[in-house]
Amino acid sequence: MDFAGMIQTWIAVLTKPGEEIFEQEQNSPRASLSTALIWVVIAAVVTAVLGFVQSLLFTPSPQQMMDLFDQMNLPSESTAMVEQMFTGGMLAGLSGVGAFLGIILTPIFFLIGTGIIHLLANMLRGQGDFGRFAYLSAAIQSPISIVTAFLGFIPVVGGCVVFLVSIYSLVLYYFAIKVSYRLTSGRAIAVILIPVLAVILLAICIAVAVAALTISVSQ
Repeated sequence: MDFAGMIQTWIAVLTKPGEEIFEQEQNSPRASLSTALIWVVIAAVVTAVLGFVQSLLFTPSPQQMMDLFDQMNLPSESTAMVEQMFTGGMLAGLSGVGAFLGIILTPIFFLIGTGIIHLLANMLRGQGDFGRFAYLSAAIQSPISIVTAFLGFIPVVGGCVVFLVSIYSLVLYYFAIKVSYRLTSGRAIAVILIPVLAVILLAICIAVAVAALTISVSQ
């Protein structure tokens, strides 16, 4: 694995947004689905480790949590159960399991997301290779996921920067989709916006359903 070349590609993609860099990268000899999956797994491992460390640093101590639950006047059985969770290392174990699942699920979700974009691009008369686009997508997603994980260590400000980074990633995806599938600007934007709007619509539907359920229960 050429780690130096990997880092060089990630930096070039993040710092030189435009069609030229993606045209250059998609013609690279290593532009393939296998390289994309390797990069995604590497980034998943790094983000999992950073997330685990973050949970250890920012999770309240067992004593702080017990003091909080004492103020809530919970039944003694519930208090004993909570105390066992915090003193028995269960939270650390759950964090570790979550990190492991993240490593397993990240490449699966990556393939699903890349596949959806590939299908949408083809529906809009785009012509491109799935493996090469997966490579360009991994060159965007992998470094951004690591940057986002590091920003998680910065309270409040980090969250604001993560939002800006997410917007920036959409700009990078625009260039990658346009170059990879030879689409017009309008169609490349449509490929990006359709999944985003679908997620927003789904979130609104869930929020409305939860609100309706809450109102019906409270009546």
